[in-house]
Amino acid sequence: MIYYYLLQGRTRYRTLLKFIMLMKLTCIMVFITCLNVSASVFSQEKISLDVKKTKLARVLQIIEQQSSYHFVYSSSYVPVNKDVSITVTNIPVTDVLSAILNRTNLKYSVSDGGLIVISRNKEVPIGGTVKDAQGGSLPGASVRVKGTAIGTSTDVNGKFSLNAPENAVLVVSYAGFQTKEISVGSQTNFDIVLSEDSKQLTDVVVTALGIKKERRALGYSVTQIGGETLTQARENNITNSLVGKVAGLDIAGTSGGAGAATNVTIRGVSSLGPSSQPLYVVNGIPMESAPVGFGSTIGIGNNGGQYDNAPDLGDAISNLNPDDIESISVLKGAAASALYGNRAKAGVILITTKSGKGNSIEFSSNYVAEQVMDRTNWQYVYGQGVNGQKPTTQLAAASTGSSSWGARLDGSNVIQFDGVSRPYSAQENNIKDFYRTGGSWTNTLALNKSFTGGVIRLSASDLTNNSVVPNSGLDRQNFTLSGTFDPIKNLVIDARMNYILEQAKNRPMLSDGAGNANYNAAFLPTSVNIATLQPGKNADGSELSYNTGNPYATNPWFAANDFIHDTKRERLLSSFSAKYTFDNGLFIQGRAGRDSYNDSYISVTPSGTAYDADGGYTEQNSKFSDINIDGLIGKSFKIDNFSITPNLGASYRRTKSEGITNGGSSFQIFGIYTLANTGGKSVSAYKLDQETQSVYGTLELAYKDVLYLTGSARTDWFSTLATPGKDNKLDVIYPSVSGSFVFSELWKPSFLSFGKLRAGYAMVGQATSPFQTQLYYNLRSEANNGAPLGNIVNSSIPNSSLRASKATELEIGTEMRFFGDRLSFDVTWYNKKSTDEILPVPTSTTTGYSGAVLNIGKLRNKGVEALISGVVLKADDFKWTSSVNGSYNDNKVLTLAPGTASQLLATSRSNVGFLQNLEGMAIGQVMAYDFLYDATGNIVKDLIDSWAFIFAHIEMDVLYLGW
Repeated sequence: MIYYYLLQGRTRYRTLLKFIMLMKLTCIMVFITCLNVSASVFSQEKISLDVKKTKLARVLQIIEQQSSYHFVYSSSYVPVNKDVSITVTNIPVTDVLSAILNRTNLKYSVSDGGLIVISRNKEVPIGGTVKDAQGGSLPGASVRVKGTAIGTSTDVNGKFSLNAPENAVLVVSYAGFQTKEISVGSQTNFDIVLSEDSKQLTDVVVTALGIKKERRALGYSVTQIGGETLTQARENNITNSLVGKVAGLDIAGTSGGAGAATNVTIRGVSSLGPSSQPLYVVNGIPMESAPVGFGSTIGIGNNGGQYDNAPDLGDAISNLNPDDIESISVLKGAAASALYGNRAKAGVILITTKSGKGNSIEFSSNYVAEQVMDRTNWQYVYGQGVNGQKPTTQLAAASTGSSSWGARLDGSNVIQFDGVSRPYSAQENNIKDFYRTGGSWTNTLALNKSFTGGVIRLSASDLTNNSVVPNSGLDRQNFTLSGTFDPIKNLVIDARMNYILEQAKNRPMLSDGAGNANYNAAFLPTSVNIATLQPGKNADGSELSYNTGNPYATNPWFAANDFIHDTKRERLLSSFSAKYTFDNGLFIQGRAGRDSYNDSYISVTPSGTAYDADGGYTEQNSKFSDINIDGLIGKSFKIDNFSITPNLGASYRRTKSEGITNGGSSFQIFGIYTLANTGGKSVSAYKLDQETQSVYGTLELAYKDVLYLTGSARTDWFSTLATPGKDNKLDVIYPSVSGSFVFSELWKPSFLSFGKLRAGYAMVGQATSPFQTQLYYNLRSEANNGAPLGNIVNSSIPNSSLRASKATELEIGTEMRFFGDRLSFDVTWYNKKSTDEILPVPTSTTTGYSGAVLNIGKLRNKGVEALISGVVLKADDFKWTSSVNGSYNDNKVLTLAPGTASQLLATSRSNVGFLQNLEGMAIGQVMAYDFLYDATGNIVKDLIDSWAFIFAHIEMDVLYLGW
């Protein structure tokens, strides 16, 4: 019984235990359910907040006061003093907290009883490299953690490192490339490759001071050309490669051969003075590019007067190697170029050269053949002679060596200049037979090397050109070294050097001057074969003259093979920049650059020349140095939907040039061409030194991605105006303002991809050359009682109150893209007025001067530019894009000097043709004499002293086609 009881008792005890256990579990479940209900109730609590720039700690207190929540956190990692601005109405507390902690490395969790614990996300160190599809590093690429403010930029080798939360997403972006998102996961090292985005490549452009900006933010027209287009149809002068690619850009050359200069104008001729060339800026450093030689005011050559005779000695921009150029930006209007002040009146062309990328070797070899294209509609009806008569004697033939006013060509034998009878028939291949097939070989080798803390690029290029003109050519070697370094955090250093050695052989003469082979080959009588003029000289070495009636018409073979016009240039372009960016975004930048070159020019008129039998020798040597130093400080601020970016800078420029000319006439020994072998010798020299100091600032405002407004101001002080006097004004202020409205952000129908309106207004200027404001003197070789004598050099009366000329310009434009960027157009209207033009005014000879220098001229350019682009065909691996651009420019001289209706620019050698500026007409009118007519239209004869002027002008309404 007892055993059973015990057994029965144990059974009852176990049942009791089960009951107690069930009650406990029930209580626990009820308690957990209550907690869940409590948490759910907490999470559903809603509050309203309206705080502006309130400390985070205070905002959390306000949330606690309006809800049942209580916060637990440590001020060691929670930014309690961070300003918070938020406005919400009846929003769940957790949503409000998520918004406040957005873009931080913080998280929160809701605990029992409404406790919210704020803690840090666990971070892991990650790193890697960012490259392009070709393996080149992308320095400055942005690497950020999505949804936070954590981020960094790649160094010069494309490397990056940062601490990121676990399971973060990296957002990697770079201008001109597609943005990429990468999940971190458990990986800590990344090799990221970005793909080019053709749309973004066109949406980011280089602007004034070398600053890259989004095109949408610009209130003015800018055209950017990729460096690869400069080598597709290679030109020896890179500016010729821009023909047809930029609306409003006009490029004209001469027959000066491979190294000839180009005359570049943007939106018409901007000055009544000698130059309307734009400013060239290479890697942020301004570069002087005035043409050298004919019409030159610096360096070597002559002043291009009526009887001057000189070759085209080239310009500075032609020295650059197209293989070294990354991109070219053309700043057309004043608003775009205003930060360059007194050097921006004619526009600015920005050139960015290549930097090192990764570890690679580049080699390119290029050959371009050249042939003369003769489109002249020559007449082949009448032959050599005058008054309708063919030559009948050797003397008659030699005296009409440039005349084709003879009888009709009939094939009969006619005596010629050398006494030989030849058929009186058309010679249609003279141009072809004189010129040869020319060509240019260009070979470039570049080495790229990256290492910890830097990347360098070394390139060497050799150009060998054989001109189409016999015995003429050009050799040029370019050696370029560039390096970008980041020795410490936030500091980037960039250093570049370009050494150029250029030698030209027998540069062709210009105009109709003696010794110009081109001119004399073109104006042979139609019945004279140019081959009969070979070899160009007689057995004694003297010129084989074919035109005794005009000894200045030099035998073209003699001019090409015996005249000497050789040049040599050694040039060094160097620049250095350092930029330090603080963690808060503030940056300080300093730059320095120097452009220096030594030029030499040897000109020989050989012995036995028909117009100068004794010959002559000239040797010119010049040095040029241009130093530019500038500094810039700036920072971008973000306030809600607004961003504000102020910049402040200053610059200093010092330019020096000097030269000496040694000349001699009458070679003492025939055919020995040295200065020592000449008889009468002469020497002349010049020296110029000028300085400009500047300060400038910009302020950029942006609202979301819709409105952009930019203002700038620059003040220049000129040494060339630094003459004592109460009216003397040394400084000039150049203001500008521009804006952009991206209306496609507010109104974007399905067919519109992008649309904006832009407008800009600015004032720019142009400084004067030295020695315009005061007298300067020259020492003479004579002496008076042992004391040296001097004389005044000025040919014009100086003006101590002279001011720098200036130009104001208003431009308005629009840019639109349609159908997913398949079709786009860009249109700009502009109106530019140049005032205070510095011109010489004729004066009475009794003053002892030929004229006076005054601020008097006014000039206007207005016009329209348009660019239309379209994607004709697009497939997976194929894209065909075409574009057409055009421009119209209306140029007019508004006023000249009071009482003066015309300004003489040049006179033909024959004194029957003139180039003049006339009030109310476009600049550069071609003038000539005509007969005087009576009221009925008949020519009034025997009144040879009563000539009337006529003029002809083709308006600058030019269409440029670019593909």
